Amino acid sequence: MTGELLQLSAHGFDLSIAPLAGGGIARLDWQGKPVLRPALAGAVAARDPLGLSSFPMTPYASRIVDGVFRWGDVSTHIPPNMAGGAHPLHGIGWRTPWSVVAQDETSIEIGLDHAGDTNWPWAFESRQRFHLFEGHVEVRLSVTSRDARPFPSSLGPHPYFLSDGAEIQFDAAQLWEITGEALPSHLARPPVVDHLANGVAATSLDLDHCFEGWNGRAWIKWAEHGVEVGASFLVGDTPCPCTRLQLYTPPQAGFFCLEPVTARGVSFTAPDPYELGVVEMVDQSLTIITTLTPFKVS
Repeated sequence: MTGELLQLSAHGFDLSIAPLAGGGIARLDWQGKPVLRPALAGAVAARDPLGLSSFPMTPYASRIVDGVFRWGDVSTHIPPNMAGGAHPLHGIGWRTPWSVVAQDETSIEIGLDHAGDTNWPWAFESRQRFHLFEGHVEVRLSVTSRDARPFPSSLGPHPYFLSDGAEIQFDAAQLWEITGEALPSHLARPPVVDHLANGVAATSLDLDHCFEGWNGRAWIKWAEHGVEVGASFLVGDTPCPCTRLQLYTPPQAGFFCLEPVTARGVSFTAPDPYELGVVEMVDQSLTIITTLTPFKVS
């Protein structure tokens, strides 16, 4: 461990993990080229996950409206966890230090144990395992209940990619239109869904939408290299396709976020949260598996 970073180099990849800064990735390069946006200057020292290359969303992804919902006999009133935001978002893992579980020549595992508090009333543990393979990187993010009471969960990584010169391509069926607070309202198929199937310049988009009917694969291309993003998840030991993808492309920000998620955001209070991908945690784990496979662009 160098300062606050865990570092790995293998198979042409250079990976840095910042366990104390919400368990995020601080750098991921392939053959000297960035796969993810490098951490901003000072972000690791300040333990600022928003300035990292990626951070984990656990035990829930996206927003909880006003922090209020009821699950079983438990009613929540979770406070906002981001300056200027009215709704708590992205879970608690990104705002909590993680501990080192294991490290070898090609992998790092870190963990988070939560006893339950006002930020999330149920006890759970999360694990992240970063593994460098020949040709790709695999990131496994899991949550396991440590509470006698069932609770809802959804997971996802929150990676940042450099937007300048980038083209985004993926297939999906629809997207959720949003309100002014980026809250999903209804399903639609605007032209951008078809445009993305053919590839769109990242800098031409202004989105913060969840796409439904995603086929689990997306491609990002720059001038000389690209990366294929793939995702699936496990409920216990049962494999499931990851059919939801959040795309956030703030104009002129220099980055965009392409986030595989197990459930649509703002889903715990829906009439049928399970239809939107929510998993009730009892005596099982939920794990999302994301792969990043770089390639050269000729």
